[in-house]
Amino acid sequence: MRANSFNTGIASEYLILSKLYRLELEAYISQGNKKSVDIRVIRDNGIPISIDVKSVRGYSSLVVNNVASKSDHFLAFVIYNNKFVDLTSEPEIFIVPSVELHTITATFGKEKRVMKGRLANYKNAWHLLSAG
Repeated sequence: MRANSFNTGIASEYLILSKLYRLELEAYISQGNKKSVDIRVIRDNGIPISIDVKSVRGYSSLVVNNVASKSDHFLAFVIYNNKFVDLTSEPEIFIVPSVELHTITATFGKEKRVMKGRLANYKNAWHLLSAG
């Protein structure tokens, strides 16, 4: 079966949404292909934040060309390490404040990319989403 990036993206968005609900955060997923934000969260203090979910079935890098750097915006990187169809394997998840994105981004041609090796400090950093 051919890898389908749409399915990877949708699966990843719902995976992150599920984790947010398990953290008892008020979260809402955006629908459609042309949205600017994947998930909106209302923190316990009433302050909203937004999350872009970026995912890859492999393990090397993720494109971040269209990401805005704002204090209330985060990225959730979901890396399946070539085990997308293995339901017994959990992907790696990294939570990154968008204002820190410039410190982990490299440019290749016209693409801005984040390499997995630069994400270590953000692995399972769920606390960044509930803090505020």
